Amino acid sequence: MKPRIALIAGTVLSLGLVTGCGGKDAPAAADTTGSASPKASAGTAKSPVHSGDPIPGLSAKPAWSLARKTDAALSCAGHAAHPTDGRGQAGVCAVGDAFLLVEDLSPPVQEGESDPQTARFAGHLYDAATGKERKTFTVACTYDPTEGDAPSPDVHVQVGTWKDGSPAVLIRSCENSEASGLKKAAVKTVYTMYAPSGAELGSSAYADAEHVALPVVRGHVLLPGGAYDDRTLAPIGGGKNLVLPAKLAAAEPLGTGEGCVPEGDGVNEPLKMIDRGTGRALWTTTDLTPPADIVPQGKKGEEADAELFPLHGDRAIIAWSASGSNDAVLTTVDLRTGATLAVGPHTTLKEFDQTAVPVVSPDGTTAVVNFTEGAVAWDTRTGTELWRQETGDKDVQPLVATGSGVLYASLEHEQGALAMKTEKLIGLLPQGTDAPEEFTTDGYTLIQTGSAYFAFAAEKA
Repeated sequence: MKPRIALIAGTVLSLGLVTGCGGKDAPAAADTTGSASPKASAGTAKSPVHSGDPIPGLSAKPAWSLARKTDAALSCAGHAAHPTDGRGQAGVCAVGDAFLLVEDLSPPVQEGESDPQTARFAGHLYDAATGKERKTFTVACTYDPTEGDAPSPDVHVQVGTWKDGSPAVLIRSCENSEASGLKKAAVKTVYTMYAPSGAELGSSAYADAEHVALPVVRGHVLLPGGAYDDRTLAPIGGGKNLVLPAKLAAAEPLGTGEGCVPEGDGVNEPLKMIDRGTGRALWTTTDLTPPADIVPQGKKGEEADAELFPLHGDRAIIAWSASGSNDAVLTTVDLRTGATLAVGPHTTLKEFDQTAVPVVSPDGTTAVVNFTEGAVAWDTRTGTELWRQETGDKDVQPLVATGSGVLYASLEHEQGALAMKTEKLIGLLPQGTDAPEEFTTDGYTLIQTGSAYFAFAAEKA
């Protein structure tokens, strides 16, 4: 076996189908704005004006803008499935067809303060296309400054996924009570999830300090437990608990429904696909037949390596290679059965510490990867190669793709926008401007400057 380390990306590109690896779940609440009480557009009077250079691949002018307040910190939300250790996270702004921004309204605390303090946060859910505020979430948490740091906004307002894999907002609210008479002080944390419309999906409450900041994985609270024990995932709003080994319980699921989780890296040990709903193995790479031109490269009886990467819905990408060889063939497989759906192009893998992952279009039909020795793009439905980086070209490292066919990529010491299906250069990004990191499901991205947020629409390649 080659000593590579496979990276299984946890981002799920499903838009909320309710069938798949984990069976059926109750459908999410209707994605309407009827209960969200929209407020005035964020782009009304005195909206900031974008004075920067045009960004290739995005509309010439922002759809709307929002000033960053000077008296309250405004940031993107945390991620519900990540450990909430209070040390901050990389922000997530996009949730379905909306943006979620968190405002820290907590008053300053003097050094040496010993009296109970109250941290206050507001989560603002904005329509990605118009900037109209769909819903405001408010959180107030009382804490003792002598026992630890103040609650973090990215712990209480987060982006996650609902039980069917669709995007959702998670609010961890506090209902703490002080000691009185014979009653001890009580800590109560309420986990509530909302659709991107602002409609409530479900809520669960926990009444002890152990349950204050637990990860939420696909609409399920990961309950406390030992590092090597089976762990329980309790569905928010009620339902049947899931019980999985600890190393699988915290993994972001692949596929639709309750999803699947991979076990093993496919290199040092066979990869096994586990149904989260039942805990049983669906298939292993030992059961699968690698592409024909991979087999002759390996020794007789030696199993081929198979590194897995998520694709879209209930499909995945497997990079097959013979043990001892870095020449690989990319295939599309069915997550539930392991069946090969398409045999794609050849590529070359890095020998050590594989960290690159394929960048996939939102509809899952096109992918680009650069493991080493240049990028290659292909149609995941047929395996047809679309383009391959030529010798002498700048090294193309894909970053993110839009639904309109634009690929943002690092081009050695620059970043640029390319047509994803043809590699045609749309333009280089202005100096000092980074490529967008995420897009909403309707094709908007939020660009931050020192004084404002600007929402731009992705243009067609």
